[in-house]
Amino acid sequence: MDTILHYIQKYAQTQPDTMAVCELRKSVTYKEYWSSIRKTAGVLMGMGIRKGDHVMLRCTQNIDYLTVFSALQYMQALVIPVEKSTSVERVLEIGGRVDSECLISDKEADGISSIKIKDIIARAKDADEADLELPGENDRSMLLFTTGTTGSSKGVVMLHRGDVGIAGNVIEGTSMKKGNVEIIPMPLNHSFGIRRYQSDMVNGGTVCLMDGMVFIGTLWKLVEKYGATSMAISPASLGMIFHLSDERIADYADQLDYIQIGSAPLAEADKEKLLRLLPDTRLYNFYGSSEAGCACILEFSGNGNKTGCIGRPTVNSIVRFTDDAGNVVENGSPEAPALLSWGGSIVMEGYYNDPDLTAETLVGGYVRTKDLAYLDEDGDCILVGRADDVINYGGSKISPAEIENLALGYEYIDDVAFTSISDPITGELPVILVIQKDGYDEAEFERFLTDRLESYKLPRKYIYVDNIPKTFKGSVLRKEVRKLAEQNA
Repeated sequence: MDTILHYIQKYAQTQPDTMAVCELRKSVTYKEYWSSIRKTAGVLMGMGIRKGDHVMLRCTQNIDYLTVFSALQYMQALVIPVEKSTSVERVLEIGGRVDSECLISDKEADGISSIKIKDIIARAKDADEADLELPGENDRSMLLFTTGTTGSSKGVVMLHRGDVGIAGNVIEGTSMKKGNVEIIPMPLNHSFGIRRYQSDMVNGGTVCLMDGMVFIGTLWKLVEKYGATSMAISPASLGMIFHLSDERIADYADQLDYIQIGSAPLAEADKEKLLRLLPDTRLYNFYGSSEAGCACILEFSGNGNKTGCIGRPTVNSIVRFTDDAGNVVENGSPEAPALLSWGGSIVMEGYYNDPDLTAETLVGGYVRTKDLAYLDEDGDCILVGRADDVINYGGSKISPAEIENLALGYEYIDDVAFTSISDPITGELPVILVIQKDGYDEAEFERFLTDRLESYKLPRKYIYVDNIPKTFKGSVLRKEVRKLAEQNA
């Protein structure tokens, strides 16, 4: 089918009494949901919103938000989700960037026309259903405002075919069953959350909404009240589940069919704990971006533990590898990893009002990344690291993350960071920064690494520090680490 709306409409007719979306104290069937979407579209048109308008919508993480979101799509306005706590100044900045003159939000913002969500929903209860033509697969579905690794904001324009393609990747990748009931605490203004909701709509399942993990009791109430069979969470959410509820998730081991984890790397300790507590639940990591969602999937509960493995390309994804000059190469190799690109129906239309960045990123229908990788003999995609992070030592490329993950297996270190310093002969000399524990022995640590790494990947110098520069999320600040290494070498 052409759009997510086509599926909602279909299920409103074929399984009208199936629950579509629920909160702890509210739920709607597919029939009720589709009717509300059409009524809300009529109200929005009565308020002056027209086809083609660019409308910002503040996320409220509930059924009302999704109803308005879908109604805007139904009337073919371009919906631009914004995070619920976005400041007025930031809203005005985004509005100027995306040519929006309207904000739907219960928080008013001076300087832009605002409509309250609660007023829209109140009017929609007694409104007539709008009878409109559904958008087509090549029409714009939404504009996701995202921040890249450079910190610069970008407006990712998605088409309806991309939404459906990504939903297909999620459904196929998780072996999602009919009747799936999925808890999604992830923000619905971000790609991870909204695309998991869309996947369940395509599958005819049920989405259970909750606003983050602060009130952890809500999670267990949803699991029990609606018989949840899956979750879509971030590593941070999983950490909060363990911190606030210890091992309670194990009580639902026979109920949970799968858990999908995305948006950031999963800590090894949490991964091992989840595998222990849910031995029969399928556990997935996703690789993707706002520009090309769910391009690769790894079932880490049953796919071994290959270093750097991000799984296999999903059903609607086409993987392509290129060299630094943009020439297509075949699959790459451990010795010569290549830059990843992703094609297929999942890719964005482009960046809004930024033809130069679009031309740089979207080449021949493929979204180019800065990730170096290769396909191994099993067809698994092995991620070596970011092109900017990879160390070139005498022509051999080394992934800092690979060395760090392995080194953390040595019990007498607290933390490490692998980097390089300038060298007049090789250009770069691999070094490792170490925060040591009592009992640490450099010769023993060196043997530990030598037994597990190819010789060219071994650090040529060990530097001892008290702190590893990291972001608040725990990611290594590569530039700062290199400066620290140069200062202490």
